[in-house]
Amino acid sequence: MNLKEQIIVVAFDLFSQYGIKSVSMDDIARHLAISKRTIYEIFPDKETLLAEGIEYSHLIMSDYLTRIEKEPHTAMEIILLLFEKLMKHPRWYSRKFYEDLKRYPVALEKKEYQKTRFADVCSRIFNRGLKEGVFQEDVNFEIMALLAKEQLKMLTMPQSFSKHSNEEIYGTVLITFLRGIGTDKGRGILTRWVSAKIHYNDIKE
Repeated sequence: MNLKEQIIVVAFDLFSQYGIKSVSMDDIARHLAISKRTIYEIFPDKETLLAEGIEYSHLIMSDYLTRIEKEPHTAMEIILLLFEKLMKHPRWYSRKFYEDLKRYPVALEKKEYQKTRFADVCSRIFNRGLKEGVFQEDVNFEIMALLAKEQLKMLTMPQSFSKHSNEEIYGTVLITFLRGIGTDKGRGILTRWVSAKIHYNDIKE
């Protein structure tokens, strides 16, 4: 990981914990043990750092998706693998982060654009699942892709969900969604994944 990537990762971790507005370039520099001037040589301002960080996270997920799509996975498994990858960075989807992001129009526009691209990715995976026989043929997947895009708004959960972890909330929504559109073959894959997750969590505890 080069210095630019290190700055992005540390900055986004701090932004998500404390809010974008509350974190200064001095804070980021101090956590990295580098000078603020070094950061400004790479990112002229906080909004540029935000926008490039959003693009960086998108590229990580895009590269990962490209790789797993080439492997012998079904569309159902690809969705589940993407979910697991996303949940490895839970702080990047905190309430504080998204509330403050509204103050930075350039970065916010980049995030909104990525949501549109996300709908296109969903359409591609759904169509693959139809061909593989893991998703039902009588489902309007154009609507499903739009619904998946809208689900991204749930990344900032209301306070009433506070006693549950992000992974538990998003996992419940995803499993329910996939069971609804899955064929017997698809639901079998999903059931095996859920069972493996429960077994793994039992071992951890």
